[in-house]
Amino acid sequence: MMRSAIVLVIFILSILVFCQCKKGGGGGGQKTVDTTATPKDTPIFKGADVSWLTQMEDSGFQFYDSAGAAMDCMQLLKSLDIGVIRLRAWVNPSTKYNSTADVVAKAVRAKNLGLRVMIDFHYSDTWADPGHQTTPAAWSGLGFPALADTLYSYTVSVLGSLQAAGVVPSFVQVGNEVDNGMCWPAGEADSSMANFAAL
Repeated sequence: MMRSAIVLVIFILSILVFCQCKKGGGGGGQKTVDTTATPKDTPIFKGADVSWLTQMEDSGFQFYDSAGAAMDCMQLLKSLDIGVIRLRAWVNPSTKYNSTADVVAKAVRAKNLGLRVMIDFHYSDTWADPGHQTTPAAWSGLGFPALADTLYSYTVSVLGSLQAAGVVPSFVQVGNEVDNGMCWPAGEADSSMANFAAL
């Protein structure tokens, strides 16, 4: 029951974000940002998504500073005042990249450089975006309650793997570009409320 409640909160938050984005105008209207509402002591973080880093390194890419000296990419970013490394997590990708093991390895590198880590759970085997929120293949035959439990267990497992490697993320992003929910069709915002009633 606890797992179902947590998953319910996750889905509701994604729906609320979706609704708030829609209320904010979305498609090209003028947006007004109230900068007076932010306290002066609110921390601002500069970050970079380097989820592609290990794949690029394995392909032979190198990174250089402005003087032309080769540098480790994360070290280079740190020298440019980047303080947070964002890493996408895929459930069972077709290659090793963005798998749990790959995410942990990159997170350890970031932590060892004194960088904060943000984990972006896509809850998919590949890219998740407003037009693609494909349920991981291994979860596709599950009913909604089982899907909710599996999503919970997967999240705990990835965070546990990070913790075992000495990394506690500073930030966790639940889903990626979840304009209309995630893990479609069960978690699609337009239809998922009926599924919540079944929990």
